[in-house]
Formats: sequence, structure tokens, C-alpha cells
Amino acid sequence: MRLSSKSRAAEPSSDGALAPGSDETKALSWSSFLSTYLPALILALGTGIALPAIPQLAKSFHVSFGLATFVTTTFLIGSVVGTIPTGWMIDRVGRRRIMLLGPLLTALMAFATVTAHTFGEVLVYRFFDGCASQMWLIGRLAAISHGAAPSQRGRQVSWMFGMDNTGRFLGPAVGGFIVTSLGVRAPFAVYGGLALLALIPAFMFTKDTPRVPRDRSVEAVESRPTIGQIVRPRIVYFVVAFCAALTRGPAQASLLFLYASFAYHMKPTDLGFLAAAAGAIALPVGFIAGSLMDKFGRKRTMVPGFGGVTFTMAGLAMTAFFHLGLTVFIVILLLGYLMQSMTGGSIQTVGADVAPPEARGRFLGLWRFTGQGGTAISPLVFAALAAGVDYGAAFLFVAASAASVTLVLIFKVPETGVAPTKVSEGEPLDAPIEAQI
Repeated sequence: MRLSSKSRAAEPSSDGALAPGSDETKALSWSSFLSTYLPALILALGTGIALPAIPQLAKSFHVSFGLATFVTTTFLIGSVVGTIPTGWMIDRVGRRRIMLLGPLLTALMAFATVTAHTFGEVLVYRFFDGCASQMWLIGRLAAISHGAAPSQRGRQVSWMFGMDNTGRFLGPAVGGFIVTSLGVRAPFAVYGGLALLALIPAFMFTKDTPRVPRDRSVEAVESRPTIGQIVRPRIVYFVVAFCAALTRGPAQASLLFLYASFAYHMKPTDLGFLAAAAGAIALPVGFIAGSLMDKFGRKRTMVPGFGGVTFTMAGLAMTAFFHLGLTVFIVILLLGYLMQSMTGGSIQTVGADVAPPEARGRFLGLWRFTGQGGTAISPLVFAALAAGVDYGAAFLFVAASAASVTLVLIFKVPETGVAPTKVSEGEPLDAPIEAQI
């Protein structure tokens, strides 16, 4: 299917959704701030505030360490399981309803956690909290894919994730104070209140996107794209998303800091300072990366980013193999976080670029399922390699995943979301890439 860039920009909307390229969908606008950035910051702040209370809450039920870890893993499982149903619902009932349902469900699960009487209840609430997080995120990605011009998407996606990182960075300090002052369950009450607060700008400023008509005739059903038709032309992008998730998983699970604790016997306070330094480096670079993607193109930003991750993770492998000093490890680790932040939001921006208009929700559900699945698998592989082989082998696994992303980007992926470029056969490449497939 081929669409001209003009026809894509004029994608019809029967329900008042914004047309791509309109002033209201620019990255620097009150509309984007109130509908995307502010709710993302508020929700992430609540997540960060609840974070320090999670281990203490698990311990309050007098369960073993193995069982206590399920408080985290059930959230991750929920975030994986919730992706595909969320994408389907976005196409069927509309993005706005799902986006509003996400923070509402988050609030309900947070308040329910405050009153939980058994450890099993907490696990159920954490599972549905993970599902709710995907409702918000996939809904926002669908909005950006539909309503933002390609030259604005990199900033909108990256700045949304930047606000998320900012909230998660600031929240734990507040959460720790609340736990000390008000008890282990109080942060979840604050979390629920912030989720409800995030509903206000989302309710007032979020518009809907086109949805699949409720036509159950044979002709209508047969005209809808199948999963195979959605995935096959874009399979190379799913490969990139999965390998990128493998690259990010150990860092997101804080396994690099856990390694520092075991290998270099760093104290909790020292680890806190190291995590703060990594966050201070990553936050501004993550915001800048969106502008770079919009100005220079996705590949020109992602290839150096993932290439840098490849070399820094290989460097960490060398520190493990040759038992290099703590200073060398810290320098390479911080460089690694710098390179990771260069790629922040890039995969989701590409997903927004290539999402097919006629099945945007289902595509993004599958897209997030791929990414969340890789993010969940990667820490398990990293831990298995570290325990069964060597820490160096675990770091090489991450380096190989980043190298795979870099090579696929260079040799298999055309540029997305920029002005027309030339492919190898000399044919113009319109933006976004769904015009080519």
C-alpha cells in the first residue's frame, strides 16, 4: 500500500481527532504539555513515590525473599499481558476511553493496596496496575502516531518518556520520607491520589482517534487487516524493538547497580549517589535526543546511541573479566547510561512512525508486547549468565543485543519520520514509513 505524504497528513478523522501537523499537536505547545507531558510526570511521580514502599510492604506479610520478588514481577507480567488487549480496545472503543481508564484503574489498584489483608491480594493489585500502565502508554503513542506530524514525533515521544523518567527520579526520595513519617502503606494512597490528579488534564485535553467501525458484515470483517498483514511488512522493526528491549532490560531492573554491590562491595549510600549521577546524566540527554531525531532523523540518532551502548557494555565485560578497578567501572557505567539515554524514546518513536492508520491500536499493542517481553526476559538471561558463566558473559549479552540493533538499523531499516530520502534502488522514501509498506 502506498500513500503520499500529503494523503497521510490529511488522514480523515470522524471524531474530531487532530490532524497531523496542526498547531495543537506540536511538541512545544500547551496542548502537548497538558495532554501528554504533565499527566506523564504526575503518574511517574506516583510510581516513584510507591517504589520504596514495595519491598517493605512485601516484608510486612512475612514472606520469603523469593515470594517477595513477585511484588515486582507481577507488575511486569501485567505490563506484558495488558499490551495486546489494550491495543485491540483502542481500535474498538477509542483511545480516549482507554487512556482515561488507565489512570483510573491505577488509582483503584493503589487504594486497594492500602487496604490489602493478604499477600495474594497485593499481587493481584500489582498485576492490574501493570495492565493499567500500558493503557496510558499505548493510548498516548496512538495519539502521537495519529495527531503529530513526523517532524514532531521524536520530541513528543522522547519528552513524554523524559517526564516519566523525571517523575521516577524524584519520587523515591519523597516516598522514603512518607514511609518513615506515615507508614509503609501511605505512599500507595499518595500514588492513587496522583493517578486521579493525572486524570484531570487527560480528561480536559485528550481527544480521540479514529476507531474501527462496528460493522460485523462479512465484507467489513474481511477488509480488516489480519495480524499477519500488520506484522509481516514491518517484521524488521519488531526485531529492532525486541533487541533494543534486551539491551535495556538489565539497566531498567537495576542489575548493573546490583552487580556493583556484589563485585565492588559498594555501600547502599554509595549506590544511591551512583544512581543519582546516572539519572542526572540521562535526564537532559533524553530530552535532547528527541530534538536530534526530529532534526537529523531516527537512524542518525539511534545508530550512534546503540553503537555506544555496544562498546560501553563490552567495556563493562572487560572490567569483569580482568577485575579492573572501581573507578574504571564507574566511568564506563556512566558512559553507558549516557549512550542509553541517547536512544530514549527512539523505539517508541519508530513505532509511532510505522503504525498503520487502519490498525494503529492493534499494531501498537503488538509493538509494546514485543518490547515489554524483551524487557522482562533480559534480566533473567543476564542473571542466568552471571550465575552460570561469568559477569563478563552477562555484559557481553547486553553488548551483543545492542550490536544487533545497530547492525539491523544500518543495513535493513530505512529512515522513518523525516523528509523524503532515497532508498538503495533510488526510490523516494516518504515519511512516515507506512507509505512504503
